[in-house]
Amino acid sequence: MWTRVIIIVLCLAMLTGCWSRRELNEILIVLGVGIDWEDGEYLVSFQVVSPSEISAQKKTGDRPPGSLFQVRGKTVFEAARAITAEAPRKMYFGHLQLYVVSEALAKKGIHDFIDNILRDNELRMDFNLIVARGTRAENVLKLYTPIEKLPTYSMLQSLRNSEKLWAPTVSITMDEVLNRLSGDGYELALTGIQLFGDPTAGDSPRNVKSFLPPRRYRYKGIAVFKDDRLIGWLNEKESKGYTDITDNLRSSTIELACSSRHYIGIEIASSETRMKTALVDGMPVVTIELRSEAAVVNMPCKHIDLTDPAAISKLEEDSALSIKSNAMAAVKRAKDLKSDVFGFGNQLGKDHPAYWKRVRDDWNEKYFPEAEIQYDIKVFIRKTGTTGNTTLK
Repeated sequence: MWTRVIIIVLCLAMLTGCWSRRELNEILIVLGVGIDWEDGEYLVSFQVVSPSEISAQKKTGDRPPGSLFQVRGKTVFEAARAITAEAPRKMYFGHLQLYVVSEALAKKGIHDFIDNILRDNELRMDFNLIVARGTRAENVLKLYTPIEKLPTYSMLQSLRNSEKLWAPTVSITMDEVLNRLSGDGYELALTGIQLFGDPTAGDSPRNVKSFLPPRRYRYKGIAVFKDDRLIGWLNEKESKGYTDITDNLRSSTIELACSSRHYIGIEIASSETRMKTALVDGMPVVTIELRSEAAVVNMPCKHIDLTDPAAISKLEEDSALSIKSNAMAAVKRAKDLKSDVFGFGNQLGKDHPAYWKRVRDDWNEKYFPEAEIQYDIKVFIRKTGTTGNTTLK
């Protein structure tokens, strides 16, 4: 008898259907959120997609691919609810791609709205956070972008490609932000996005009606945080050093001078970084081991013979010195800011937990700036392209 009852209950459970379903014509799909701080309140911008304008069958061409809804509130949750006063449908955040934080708000602190995100069970934690550098977050979301219709998708793809192929940027998702803010022994770092060109053209269709858009975006610099507040920026050289040290380097380029006007191009094809810590006379010593494989992609100087193993060895040494220079610049800047964005303290806690327990509270202020950092960097040039020495006369 009990067996029959269990079978009936299971069958009834299967007949419940999608009880939490939401039809597309009942929701606004939010792809981007921008947070600004103004007059003691949050100014929240929601970029939503217009399905009819991105559909290949139904697009009309007389409307933008999305819309921007804005509202103020003491909290982000209040703003999200208040937007229903003007939005025809309820906001849906399940497909959120990009969260843009203004530089002014990042300097004030991001803890409050991060806490709200953490408590929302509708949000997935795989969207990226970036900092609007020198501009408002709303301006980033209002930008008409070429190639891709949706600005958030364009910016997300640029961020990921830049991280893989250029190196001075990092693609940080919300779950990684939460780990950094709640973890021990490292601080948060986010990529900055900058707008340049004609500020009056960015939010109109004419921005994409020429070969060179008058208003464009570019990822520039990495924002250094301490606790939850932005305290400074890494420049391009320092940003490359940051990605090298934190094992985010996938591919990049190195330019080595071979004359007063010519540079050899070296492409980093793959890279791996390991971090080791030790205690010497009671002080921490961090060793960064980096191994990269590379290829020669440009050789304008005729006096260098790429068929000579000694010449290849010299290029490998010079490439390693260039990477080391970037890493040293990044470490110096982080020490000046007293913010361990590299996770040296976190690794120290794993290797020497008793010592870390004693110094953790003073790590950023006292021990990190004085820590000795050693570099063991090697570059191996595996390829010289489809030709050896240059044949150009």
